Amino acid sequence: MSLWRAPAEEAPHARTWMCWPSTPSIYGGEGAYYDDVQETIARLAAAIAEFEPVSMLAEEELHPDIAELCGPKVDLVDVRTDDMWARDSGPVFVKNEVGETGAVDLNFNAWGNYQTHEWDKHVAEEIAAAAGCAHIVADLVGEGGGVEYDGVGTLMLTDSCWVNDNRNPGVSRDAIEAELAARLGIDKTIWLPGVAGEEETDGHIDGTIRFIRPGVILMSGYPGDDTIWGEVYEQSKAILSKATDARGRPFEVVELPHAMEPRSTHPRMFTSYANFYVGNGALFSPAFGDRAADARAEEVFQSLYPDRDIVMLSVDRIYENGGGVHCVTQQEPA
Repeated sequence: MSLWRAPAEEAPHARTWMCWPSTPSIYGGEGAYYDDVQETIARLAAAIAEFEPVSMLAEEELHPDIAELCGPKVDLVDVRTDDMWARDSGPVFVKNEVGETGAVDLNFNAWGNYQTHEWDKHVAEEIAAAAGCAHIVADLVGEGGGVEYDGVGTLMLTDSCWVNDNRNPGVSRDAIEAELAARLGIDKTIWLPGVAGEEETDGHIDGTIRFIRPGVILMSGYPGDDTIWGEVYEQSKAILSKATDARGRPFEVVELPHAMEPRSTHPRMFTSYANFYVGNGALFSPAFGDRAADARAEEVFQSLYPDRDIVMLSVDRIYENGGGVHCVTQQEPA
């Protein structure tokens, strides 16, 4: 029996997988805003494609228009999609001891049937087929944005996302932990509280807390936040201050405040810098138009990733709709 393990995001990639936002009604129907969402995802794909191959899933009849927006370096794959959240609908890639690649399917149900997913529920299987790797179906329901792993055996999860009847009714925390450990090659799991019912993901870990490398964690929150989110942020920080990783190391926690004066005034605008994406030779981060905060984020990322280019992008339309750069990308390891 092969031992599968999910490599760290900063490990070399074969490519990045992305999904085209193909359902106008999710974005208020056909019109300028929906066009902006598509232009934004295309611009991000083109930026990543300067550093590594990018494959974009979309039904073939849309390819001519998408190619015009994305440019020649983005490969288009004929797979129909509902929306753009490849981190969640796509698989979590794993490798085994002989170098084979597997794709773990977490049975995406659109964050507890939050929105339509007639096509997105098949995305993980379709990506596995297109990548030519083993399709491994997990015995639970969840999303790639709900798992944060360091590549050497440590996993972080939120209770609010996983121990939730909208995904895993009646399934215990221990059972969820055991299944994810078996599928992703995990030796130690750290549970953090999260926030249920306040937004569609029920508190995905990748919105605020990320591994930089083994033993180093980045957290992003609003300074002085007195909401439930601020309370949970402090609880999580306290847990991590006392925790150790799978190899017994204590964590260094780097804090990077959210942008407080973003360009967008959209009521759902989410200004966390934690939802970045690490690609081959580059890190891709949002730039929110808050000059001081954006500059600080770029400086912090450059100090944490000295050997990578830091690519700051205006991608507000993604962050206005419940996700970020990390949420719309999924790495396939080399």
